[in-house]
Amino acid sequence: MDSDCADPACSEHGDDAAVTDETSCSDPGCTDDTHDHSHSHDHSDETSCSDPDCTDDSHDHSHSHASTSTDNLGIVNFVYKADRPFEPRNLMSLVNTWPVPIKEDLAGLEHFSSDNNDNDGEDIGRDSPFFGVLRSKGFCWMAPTKWKASGSGGDQWRHDTAMYWSHAGKHFGISTAGKWWATLDDKKMKDFFKDDPVEYERIRNEDFVSKQWGDRRQEIVFIGAGIDQEKITQALDNCLLGEKGMERYSQELNNYMNTILTAPATGGGGLFDVGNYDNMDV
Repeated sequence: MDSDCADPACSEHGDDAAVTDETSCSDPGCTDDTHDHSHSHDHSDETSCSDPDCTDDSHDHSHSHASTSTDNLGIVNFVYKADRPFEPRNLMSLVNTWPVPIKEDLAGLEHFSSDNNDNDGEDIGRDSPFFGVLRSKGFCWMAPTKWKASGSGGDQWRHDTAMYWSHAGKHFGISTAGKWWATLDDKKMKDFFKDDPVEYERIRNEDFVSKQWGDRRQEIVFIGAGIDQEKITQALDNCLLGEKGMERYSQELNNYMNTILTAPATGGGGLFDVGNYDNMDV
């Protein structure tokens, strides 16, 4: 992606997902959207000692308030990863079971959303796999639902667009976050990182998860109290396209690209409607 930051935990992004950290907040329970709630995935401290009476100088006896609060509250985090796209209708059906009353900035996914999003009762959504999640954010890949020639109002742009998943407290949204790096050929990408070849190698080695799809992927960090990683993972996996869905995705992409290449300069072209991948192993 056109970004200085490939960390899905980064909460600051624009068209190029540029990162700032002027309002960094270390409280994992904070739901203030004006704060940056980035969290390192490595929370280990091999030399930390929790015994206040220990006199061994080889130990680190620091006791930060953040870590103590986190331990007491049972705050945990994990990163969900997948190398296939979400089927939008299935994902929004899942999101609508989440006890998050304010869903906004859904980047064209509103028609998959329920209108009944104003329930904020304490017991609402306890059956949701997301119950207990305080914060979640990251990059996600959405499968297009209708492939149309350029200018015809389709959503084929989702193929090249990294979507940004952002949730804090009662607010949830999915917005655009620029293009995937795989939309550039390797030469252009190298030119972009000519002053930072180390970052280029990192992105190529870590973020490019498949030869066919490049860095298109799901990478979302979840932070919360008593959250069920297995339950969340299974629920999200159920929203991914299956083998047949991916075959259809590839076919529709090829059809679309061929149409663009052969379309008259004045526009036009055929319509390729994947029908939300109905009756398929999504």
